[in-house]
Amino acid sequence: MSGKVKKRRNMYKFKPLVITKHKAKGLECPKARSGHRVACDHRHLYSYGGFNPCVSDTDPDMRDDQTWVASKPLFKELWRYNLVSEQWKRLPGQDSMPNELASNAMVLCGNMLMVYGGTGVPFGERCSNQLYVCNVDDGIMKVVPATGDSPEPQYGQALVCHNPYLYTVGGTTGYEYTCDIHRFDMRTGIWEAVYICSGKNESEPRGRYRHELAFDGKMIYVLGGGTSAEAYGFLEIPAFDLETNNWRTLSTHGDIDDNTVPAPRRCHGSVQYTDKKSGATSVVISGGYNGDAVFNDVWRLDLGALQWTCLKKCILPRPVYFHSTALTPIGRMYIFGGIIKEHNKVQRTNAIHSVWLTIPKLSEICWQALNHYWPNLMDKSPDELLLIGIPLQFVQRLDDSYAL
Repeated sequence: MSGKVKKRRNMYKFKPLVITKHKAKGLECPKARSGHRVACDHRHLYSYGGFNPCVSDTDPDMRDDQTWVASKPLFKELWRYNLVSEQWKRLPGQDSMPNELASNAMVLCGNMLMVYGGTGVPFGERCSNQLYVCNVDDGIMKVVPATGDSPEPQYGQALVCHNPYLYTVGGTTGYEYTCDIHRFDMRTGIWEAVYICSGKNESEPRGRYRHELAFDGKMIYVLGGGTSAEAYGFLEIPAFDLETNNWRTLSTHGDIDDNTVPAPRRCHGSVQYTDKKSGATSVVISGGYNGDAVFNDVWRLDLGALQWTCLKKCILPRPVYFHSTALTPIGRMYIFGGIIKEHNKVQRTNAIHSVWLTIPKLSEICWQALNHYWPNLMDKSPDELLLIGIPLQFVQRLDDSYAL
């Protein structure tokens, strides 16, 4: 009987909307951090930059790291986490990275990370308005030449990539906050101002930083954010219409159970996905901070219906802010790092958690089950894995050297 119970307990079960904690394996692992940015593809989670003033000068992992010695308390680092082997690898391109390493904006386009803005320390005294591209295969960052009407150097802004344009919205110099919109034409290398908030239109949103964006192909939605003294809410959402070139204020609907919406916050996580069956586009926000309280709740917004739903069974293990979240192409959200608050104690973390937001294809669920029952797949050669019938697309996810 005991053997049957044990076997049943270890049986794989696909669990959507359930938080899973991941234990990093291998010898390398990034230090706890906040203010970094992450992105995901099918194979990896990428983490860029970050900040931690609490790493000791006598830390045995860091005292001989000359890059850290020169950049502390900022991390001049790009890490890559394999989603199957659960092993971290630090990429070697630190010499090409800028010094503004906190509260950048970042998006992943193909195998290129696009990194914009950010600040050094002290925050706000040295900000960036430079765009970089980074090849995720080698970690080398390159400056993107730019002309035109560049945005002011800031940090805490947010990005949207749409066709040939990269839009940047909001940010702060450390003293002033904006919700201005600029766009960069990736074909010509020219910046242009799309909308500069002047107070003439009552729908113009207040200036902010550490907000998040959603995009449905026509409108850019601004979610939360704030200033050093205030956090903005979600009952009404500023949205910029790219067709009319004007701001609108959209009223949202509260959760159908209790008519509530997320509490005002900044420094939260956000991902966006489209349901393949219904075609509905949703945004999921997690955690955050309002200047007093730190949150561990997770909310979903249906962009079409503007309907909020509190994912009550999907609660972060600990309240967290200044973390970063990213979504794999098959609908799994990863959460890494940030500042956690527990028992009135505040500290940074390097924990990794994930949650399935959508139901993927059956082949993906089978792949998850295979890794559950056979956790040492990465010890096999690609030829052995192919021989037993594992499709090439999954073999290539196991290790960087397996990209055949």
